Amino acid sequence: MLQIPRAYDRGRKFVTKAHPLKNHLTKKEIPELLTGFTLIELIVVIAVIGILAAIIAPNAFRAIEKAKVSRAKEDARVLRAATEAYYTDIGFLPPDVCRGDDPGFMRALPYNGDSGGAPNCIDTTTVPANWQAAAQERWQGPYLEKWPVFTPWSGKYDYNYWPLGATRYGVNIPAGCYIGIQRDYSDQNPIPPRSERILVDDDFDVDGQVNGESQLLLKRL
Repeated sequence: MLQIPRAYDRGRKFVTKAHPLKNHLTKKEIPELLTGFTLIELIVVIAVIGILAAIIAPNAFRAIEKAKVSRAKEDARVLRAATEAYYTDIGFLPPDVCRGDDPGFMRALPYNGDSGGAPNCIDTTTVPANWQAAAQERWQGPYLEKWPVFTPWSGKYDYNYWPLGATRYGVNIPAGCYIGIQRDYSDQNPIPPRSERILVDDDFDVDGQVNGESQLLLKRL
């Protein structure tokens, strides 16, 4: 007598025990289940992702730049308070130093914020002859939690003492001390034009020009 294989169901298609799900699918349904997305479906998905990226990316970049501008303003506010405290304790403003140098907010005497050693440069024409002795005797700092090594755009801060009649890029600068948001030591990483325009429009950038750097007033003379 002819034996019917167990894998063969009378009057139905041949199936195997390894794929019990196929007992409930037709030959037409099985390949449709296994083929996944069609080319048209993939194209539609990619197009939708592209549209969403085009909408979201610019807003994300604007939000990041606004956050950097806010940080620069906060840095200026903190440095302004440090300047006032320094002036109250010592009786004169710190000397002009180069970018990356702390003029005297974390230590009594200027130093370079990156190396911790001597400042890159220093101009003592605006301070008394005995300024070092006076600073060391009267200094009650530190006046900051820490010196900001980098600007929000990876440049350097530059403490400037601009005397009466000083100009910057052909623009008259009111006499006072400023914190410059500058490029780095290699003149890279300027402020992006969009961000600097915000600083200009908000009256934070005293020179009023979009030139890759900003002068934020700390104390007017």
